[in-house]
Amino acid sequence: MELSEFLTVGGAALLLFAIRIFGTALGTIRTLVMYRGHEVWTAVLGFGEIFVYVVGLGAVVNDLSNVAMLMGYCLGFSVGTIAGMRLDRRLAMGHLSLRVISRCKGEEIVATLHNAGFGATLSQGRGRDGDVGIINSVIPSRQSKKAMALVQQCDPAAFMVADEARAVMQGWLPGATSAFPSLPVTQPGADSLPSEPPAPEPAVPAATERPR
Repeated sequence: MELSEFLTVGGAALLLFAIRIFGTALGTIRTLVMYRGHEVWTAVLGFGEIFVYVVGLGAVVNDLSNVAMLMGYCLGFSVGTIAGMRLDRRLAMGHLSLRVISRCKGEEIVATLHNAGFGATLSQGRGRDGDVGIINSVIPSRQSKKAMALVQQCDPAAFMVADEARAVMQGWLPGATSAFPSLPVTQPGADSLPSEPPAPEPAVPAATERPR
């Protein structure tokens, strides 16, 4: 039976519009999750996406002459794409690699990030106009605005680039329970003194040939 037999034309179009928004949002999130390497979530979202897609497509194909249903399906796809992108920004999954270049506030920026609980590493570089400080930090995506605001407070002219980090291992991540714990570092002390070099073996005299 066709969907229009149970609903009015406007009701069927609105239902298809909502179904397509939901399905396209799932597809957008699935693509973003797949890019980050989450296999299980990619499979789950893919199942939901294709299920909603088949249901909506079947309703449209059964009645292609219904312009309202066709428009609802197409508009749902467009709005669903935007909804998926906004939902991803709200969820803010994963981590960002933040790189900051500052001419004279490198030390202050690093200290500010450290005080806020972020890891940051300062190195020196040389740009067109002279020496600069280069700060590298890996931060949770949901805290990116906070970190960038702290940098701007220290140096409003700082140059910042944020890239998505596909894989994060080791290091300092604020408030994260990493699945890859840092390796223990043993400091030299009473229980870990460097071992003494082995005593040299006595030299073996070379064999001499007797005169005949």
